[in-house]
Amino acid sequence: MAETGTRSTRRAFFLQGGAALGTGVAVTAGASTMASDPAADREAIRGLQIAFATLIENRTYDAAAELFDESAQLNLSGVIASGKPAIRKLFADRYREQNAAVLHSAYRQRASQPGDVLTFSDDGAQANATFNVEVELCTPLREDCTAAQMARLQGNVADRRWESGRFDATYVKTRGQWKIASLRYIAT
Repeated sequence: MAETGTRSTRRAFFLQGGAALGTGVAVTAGASTMASDPAADREAIRGLQIAFATLIENRTYDAAAELFDESAQLNLSGVIASGKPAIRKLFADRYREQNAAVLHSAYRQRASQPGDVLTFSDDGAQANATFNVEVELCTPLREDCTAAQMARLQGNVADRRWESGRFDATYVKTRGQWKIASLRYIAT
């Protein structure tokens, strides 16, 4: 997506392009192309990050795991995995089954946040990025007290809250496709 006219800001990009991307489109956009153009690479990486956020929000964890490189690192609020098989297992066992102390369930951009930063290595095969986000954190209800039972009867299975933070990420380009090499969420 070229940054022109109404899509010149990060917020406009996410509101107009990112939020509207369906899962299939997001994964395709995130997969990148064979482009070596820095602007195209920049948009492919942004698309990859949008795809990750969309897939997590839609609970499409298998597809989210496919966005990672084979030796990737993931740290979402202390829920950590190393390597693509471990990331896939983390999403299957801890996220899908809600067995983590804290789960990320949605991401949003805010105009008041600092701008995103994206830099490339000299050879163009790696990139580092900082994406500022608001994250919805869910703490699954574990107790069997009366308040928790009442909450479950009303369809609430987790305590939810929003916090500001950022993703510190590294991406690698392999066989013409960008993949997530490391992704770490840090509360700010």
